[in-house]
Amino acid sequence: MSIEMDKLPPIFRYTRPELPEDCIHAISPSQINNFFAVPKIWYEDNMTDNEKSFQGNTASVTGTIAHHIYKSVTLGEEVSRKEINEQLIEYAQLRPELELDINQIMIDYPLVTGEVVNNYVIPHDKQGGVLKIEEQVVAKVMPSIYIAGSFDRLEGDCVTDYKTVGIKPNDTTIPFNYRIQLLAYAYALRQTGHEVNRIRIVYGVKPTKTIPARCIVVTEQIDYVAEKLIEDTLKLMGESVLTVLENPSLTHIIFKSMDLKQ
Repeated sequence: MSIEMDKLPPIFRYTRPELPEDCIHAISPSQINNFFAVPKIWYEDNMTDNEKSFQGNTASVTGTIAHHIYKSVTLGEEVSRKEINEQLIEYAQLRPELELDINQIMIDYPLVTGEVVNNYVIPHDKQGGVLKIEEQVVAKVMPSIYIAGSFDRLEGDCVTDYKTVGIKPNDTTIPFNYRIQLLAYAYALRQTGHEVNRIRIVYGVKPTKTIPARCIVVTEQIDYVAEKLIEDTLKLMGESVLTVLENPSLTHIIFKSMDLKQ
């Protein structure tokens, strides 16, 4: 079900990055893991006119609300639970196919965001320094191929991503799917003149019956291995896209599915 963006409640609207005229494909940082994990789905989602296979669910909507709260707190804007709940109900009515558990969202988001705001957002906002919030970044990977997306937070030399999760994550390392996304943002930010040497995940962990909501922070340095990983990954993706555009008969080989054979 497709709904015009300006018809959605403000919390649930987003703006696509403005791409250069010579861009024939823009790599989304949030989709990179799918390129490896589910290449057929990545192809269908990113190189065809099909609607995205994932349209949203209870967990992703909870995360969207959390991002709105973190951004509002950092910008000094008022956060109204009443307004959030009203927009959530309106969104659920506009998107009945998502079958959202509104009650669960209303239970989870105040508890999760309270932990993250009090234990991360406010203390780090007070530290000052270079701070950018939910800004779009576009950078060239190779001729006609760009990387484009909106990062959550840039503070000093660290690009940060907020994640709302239901299970306690590893608190010592960032998993590949999140790591490659953050490295992609770091790559794009470096290409546009920012000094980025660290990546960070700030988890808002939902409460369980026995454990309250928590905030867990994991930070990693960007070393040579990480730099090479993201550079090679983006070039591989770019060359795969160009190969398929120039040789459609190779689509099923590049994206590993006989269903795509033409």
